[in-house]
Amino acid sequence: MQLRCYRCGWSFAIKKEEIAFAVESLEESGGVHYDVRCPRCRHINKIPLTQLQRAVPRSEGEEEEKLEEQEQEENEEES
Repeated sequence: MQLRCYRCGWSFAIKKEEIAFAVESLEESGGVHYDVRCPRCRHINKIPLTQLQRAVPRSEGEEEEKLEEQEQEENEEES
């Protein structure tokens, strides 16, 4: 996930593992944002939970479930 520091404008990335960890910990604690430090100026950037949830990597099982749900919906619409 690419981010841009709100203070200095430096562009940097956070890893998929960090995103998954952040989403998991925020959902457990009830938090609404994740703090990421800029590697250049060390300013803390707040990333909303919703933005992290969109970027979290999906597992293969989740993708299969979504495909099955879509197929079921299409079959129900045809009937």
